Amino acid sequence: MKIGVDIDGVLADQVAAVLREIEKDYGRSYSKKDINRAHWSFEGIEIWTEISRLLSDPEYVLRVPVLEGAKKAVKQLSTPEHELMVVTARRPHTEEATRRWLKEHFPCLTRYHHARTGTKHNIPCDVLIDDLDLNIVEFVKSDPKRQGILFLHPWSLNDTDIHDYSDQVFFCPEWRSVVESIAAISPEKTA
Repeated sequence: MKIGVDIDGVLADQVAAVLREIEKDYGRSYSKKDINRAHWSFEGIEIWTEISRLLSDPEYVLRVPVLEGAKKAVKQLSTPEHELMVVTARRPHTEEATRRWLKEHFPCLTRYHHARTGTKHNIPCDVLIDDLDLNIVEFVKSDPKRQGILFLHPWSLNDTDIHDYSDQVFFCPEWRSVVESIAAISPEKTA
């Protein structure tokens, strides 16, 4: 089974990293629970603007922490039955630093697919693990045989019609449940 794995919010704890930078740069302290939607903002500044700004710095990219449980789960999923592929919509100029980060933390993830924002339906996979409902809906809507795993965070649900695809989507709050969901997806469903 071909499994696409998003980086930010799934492998990398991007929001925790950006919140540390916001505190350092603006003197404002927030927690991940404060980020309750994808387009969250503070003092008129949208979090995605800060993430884009920070991702242009290779040193920042290299110090983003790994999301809890990700290393163990990726190791568990790295079997002959599964073909894992990193999927990201990060800007192309961050690719070198991103690949270095992946090599350091997830050396078994050697396949890399750059998906521009709004194009995750083109990913050559049977299953997509992502933390944003918009990407999961786009992916499963494109083919009824595809399965999506929404890695739940406070910002993951954004008024999409994701529940209309509940027969194709698993909602997982941590990596342990992602591994269980992958085990529940039969190869026949994705063939």
